[in-house]
Amino acid sequence: MNAWLSWRPDARIALYLRAVLRRAKHMSLTVFSLVGCAAVVTALALWLLPAWRGSFAAKLMPLVSAAVQAGPARLLAGQPLPPFAIGHQREEALRNGETASLGSAASDDDSARKLTGGLSLAVSPNGLDPRTLPTVSTLASAISSQRVVADARDDRVLVSTREQNLVANFIARRYHVAQDPVSELVRAAFDTGREVGLDPLLLLSVMAIESGFNPYAESGVGAQGLMQVMSKVHSDKFQYFGGSHAALEPLANIKVGALVLKDCIARGGSVAGGLRFYVGSTSQDDGGYGAKVLAERARLRDVAHGRNVPINAPQAPAQPVAPKTVVASANAPANGSTDKRVHFTLDGVPPITAPAKATSPQASERNETDDADTQAKHEHGAWEVGA
Repeated sequence: MNAWLSWRPDARIALYLRAVLRRAKHMSLTVFSLVGCAAVVTALALWLLPAWRGSFAAKLMPLVSAAVQAGPARLLAGQPLPPFAIGHQREEALRNGETASLGSAASDDDSARKLTGGLSLAVSPNGLDPRTLPTVSTLASAISSQRVVADARDDRVLVSTREQNLVANFIARRYHVAQDPVSELVRAAFDTGREVGLDPLLLLSVMAIESGFNPYAESGVGAQGLMQVMSKVHSDKFQYFGGSHAALEPLANIKVGALVLKDCIARGGSVAGGLRFYVGSTSQDDGGYGAKVLAERARLRDVAHGRNVPINAPQAPAQPVAPKTVVASANAPANGSTDKRVHFTLDGVPPITAPAKATSPQASERNETDDADTQAKHEHGAWEVGA
């Protein structure tokens, strides 16, 4: 006891501890300074380089979405625990010789369908689960809605279940596809339209003209999926859904196609101009693509309103036929010439009155001069071909 009371701290130990603490303080200040500088440089790089920002967000969003869906979203849906036994049940089904269905999972109940906007929780062949699909509202907000015309932002359709069922039934009969998957596509178009800020009927019309609602369609230039999106050109957007292979996933294709269409409409200044950019036309002539899409949207709008629309209506709208005008020359061959006049039938050209018969060589020359002037003023005139 007396020995313990007589113990005194050694001065050398105190000096050693003080030196260690001082060195740790300097080291911590240096580390925090380096971390702060790196954070500032990273923030400036992400702010000045949109490509880096998009790649970083594409890699981060799936993790955030998965964390939200695994935690708060399940709690709000009344499912505190994830269905751990789904994979085991599928393995048992395959082991027993049963067909593994891609239908709804065991947790696909009413609360889950409300959570996903009515979409089935079936896992797609590409491995994408609708529960973990990230939202594209952040990317859509980067495109100002003020630059998109009001006609393309009409969201007063497909609000009720009755309207969605009418449109899905019409599409199924018109394009000879199953109604249940089409009903989910109609709901997906409605949700994506609200998310991006576009008319869902416009999205469905583009799907109809581009792919005929074939999710595995592919063009010769590499456009894929329902909305025929160029997966190589828009690979940065498909990174949100796991890579370019997601172009054949219907939900991912609709979301990316809606983003591309909204950007095209914002650049084109109108729906027709946006469709011309979407199809890749560099001139005013898009081959009638825009007219087909707008005509299909008008039909789907009539169907949603309960009107009777024939399912075999042509995609291209009827073009007005211009009246035909027969242009003939009443001049008789002068000076005994054997030249003959050939009559042409021109479309949409106003009739040209024949000049009066020349009574003298001077008058004939004046008439020929007048004919030349008239032919120069009109782009489509009467051609004279020698026999």
